[in-house]
Order: sequence, then structure tokens, then C-alpha cells
Amino acid sequence: MDPQQVIECATACTVTVVHVISIPPFDLSLEEAGQISGAVLLVWAVGAVFREVAHMIDRKTSSTEQE
Repeated sequence: MDPQQVIECATACTVTVVHVISIPPFDLSLEEAGQISGAVLLVWAVGAVFREVAHMIDRKTSSTEQE
């Protein structure tokens, strides 16, 4: 998509409109976005590991209590 839109008038005038959306928290380079998504995935993975460890501990204590 062309970032510039040219509107021609019926008389001898030309209006050029440039739409630039820049929201500071989301104005990231590809490298910065990759770093953020990598950090989010790392936090998610650590949380998943903690959850599995908690389930293993819970199952172990449940089987010990039943004996």
C-alpha cells in the first residue's frame, strides 16, 4: 500500500495527505519486537515448568498420604 494518497482537485490544485500512525510503545523495530516476544516466551516457559513441578510434587505427596 502506498503511504501517500494524492487527491486531485477539479481546479489547479493537488492535495497530498500522508497518514502516519506512531504510537510510542508500539513503534518498535523488528529486532526490538523479537527481543520482547522472546522474553515473553521465556517467561511463559518458566511458568509452565513451575506448573509441572508443582503437579509432580502434588502427585507425589498425594500418593504418599494414601499409603
